[in-house]
Amino acid sequence: MPFGPGDGTIAPPMPLLIDTAVVPASDRVEFWSESSRRIYHPLQVRSAAKGAFWGRLSGYELGPLGVFRVVAAPNTMIRTGSAIAAGDPECVHVATVLRGRLNAAQGGRTCVARVGDMICYETSHPVLLRSDGPFESLVVRVPRDELGPDAAHVGSRTAVRFSGRLAATRNAAAYLRKLVDRLEHGALAPETASIAADGVLDLVRTLITGPGGGVRGPSELRSRAEILLTIESFIEANLGDPELDPEEIARASFISTRYLHKLFEAEGTSVCRWVRTERLDRCRRDLADRDLDHWTILAIASRWGLPGPQHFSRLFRAEYGCSPREFRRDARVGAPVPLTRARGAGRGSGLLPVISTLVPLAS
Repeated sequence: MPFGPGDGTIAPPMPLLIDTAVVPASDRVEFWSESSRRIYHPLQVRSAAKGAFWGRLSGYELGPLGVFRVVAAPNTMIRTGSAIAAGDPECVHVATVLRGRLNAAQGGRTCVARVGDMICYETSHPVLLRSDGPFESLVVRVPRDELGPDAAHVGSRTAVRFSGRLAATRNAAAYLRKLVDRLEHGALAPETASIAADGVLDLVRTLITGPGGGVRGPSELRSRAEILLTIESFIEANLGDPELDPEEIARASFISTRYLHKLFEAEGTSVCRWVRTERLDRCRRDLADRDLDHWTILAIASRWGLPGPQHFSRLFRAEYGCSPREFRRDARVGAPVPLTRARGAGRGSGLLPVISTLVPLAS
C-alpha cells in the first residue's frame, strides 16, 4: 500500500539528518539533493513528484560505518563522472529494501530490488538508482578500504539483486534490521559498537564474495537506465559547448531525438531545461568560489555554455531570484545565498541556514 509522511506507518527515532518538511514544497527536491550531497557524496536527484516530493533520512555512525534509514517519494539519483571528480569517499553502499522497490544501474549491470532484497553500489563509478514509487530502505555505508582484499570483488557485484529468498540475504537483512532497532532504542552499548560494526562488515564481505544469484530486470528497464546514464554523462562532459542541442545529444547516445525527449519527460523535465539548470548550477558554484574571484562573470558564464551576458543574467535571476553580481557579492560577505530556483521566494532565501540546523550523526 502507498505510504508517506504522517501516515503512521514509519516512525524512525534515529537521529534525523534530513527532513524535507522544513522547506517549502517547491524547494524540496533541490533541498534533498543538496543535503544528500553533504551527507553522502556529490550526486543529482530528480523527481517528477515536484511539489509533492517528500523525504527523510536518519542515521548513525557505527565505528567506520554509516547506518541510514531512507524514506522518500519517487525519485532518481544519478552520480556521474563529474560528480565523482567533485568528491569521492570511496565507499560501498549496501541497501536493504523495506518498502517499495529500487532500480539500479552500474558497470553495465541493472537490477530491480524488491522488498527483502539487497543491492549495493560503489561511489567511485557512475551509478543510477531509481524508485518509481515511495520507498524505504536501510543503507550501510562501508569505506572500501575496510573490505581489505575482498574489495577486489566489488566491481562485479554492484547493481546485482541479492534475492530476499536466499537464506544468506534473509539472515543479513534480519541482522541489519535488528541492529537498527537496537540503535533506535538506545540498546546498543558503546563497548559493543565495534563488535556490531565487525558483524556488518562480515555480512557485506559475504554478499560481495558469495555466489549471490543476481537477477536482471526487464531488458526495457535495463536499456532505459543505461541510456539515461550515458546521456547525462555526455551532457556533463559537454556543458561548455554553447551549440549543444538535443539532436547532438541523441546522436551521441545512439537514440532518436524523439526518444530522448520522452526519457526526460518521464523524469518530469525536458532535456533543454535539464541542460540549462545544470549550466546555471555550475555558474552558481563558480561565482561562490573565492579561488575564481579573478574570473569575470562573463568568463564564468561562457565556461558553461552561456556566453550572452544579458541572456545569462535573465536566466540566473529567474533561477535564483538575484543577479549573478548580487549573488557573488552576497557570497563574499557570508550572506545566505540561494541554492535553488527562486519561485518567487526572492533573494536571500537560500537553504544553507536550514541545512546547518540538521542533527549531526551520533558518534
